[in-house]
Amino acid sequence: MQKRFLLSSICAALAIASIAQTECTEYWKNAPRASDVRFAVNGQSRSASVQVGVPTELNIIIYKGQDYRVSFVYDEKILGDHVVARIIEKVRGPIKKAAGNGVQTKGQQAKPQFEDIEKVIWDNQAHDMADAVEFTATSTKRIAIEVTAPGVPEDPKNTKRSKAQPDIGCLGILIEHMPTPNVGF
Repeated sequence: MQKRFLLSSICAALAIASIAQTECTEYWKNAPRASDVRFAVNGQSRSASVQVGVPTELNIIIYKGQDYRVSFVYDEKILGDHVVARIIEKVRGPIKKAAGNGVQTKGQQAKPQFEDIEKVIWDNQAHDMADAVEFTATSTKRIAIEVTAPGVPEDPKNTKRSKAQPDIGCLGILIEHMPTPNVGF
């Protein structure tokens, strides 16, 4: 009896998650487009169901000689009136070790070890929680767009906050691009 209940509970949860994901599939299309008509929608634009307080990443490739515009659209009723967004470049670099900590065998040199080092390119917390950013790619690279939704603040007047209040909502990331215009001399 318990197995049947557990199985039906799992099936119901998966069905709800599937419906929520389906609702969010093209949520990025709700984002406001760039005012410059030269920007075209990039095929890396995505939408997802995200949980309040849990960071989510979208990994994309940007190409040298292109201008990009990244904008965010989200379900304000669940995710809040803003999102925290960062654009991060992950660079592979050697792990710095204290002298003598390398793994060596007699007659061989220590093999270098590497780690991903995060370099924050843009953080909307330093830009009045902006929902969009434009930039020029000076080289081709893989970047991550990290987004965290803070959620709707609790109402101090409502002492009976419902535990059933949803904490998963839709988030869309619209990516637009255009060739970098030649300006100046």
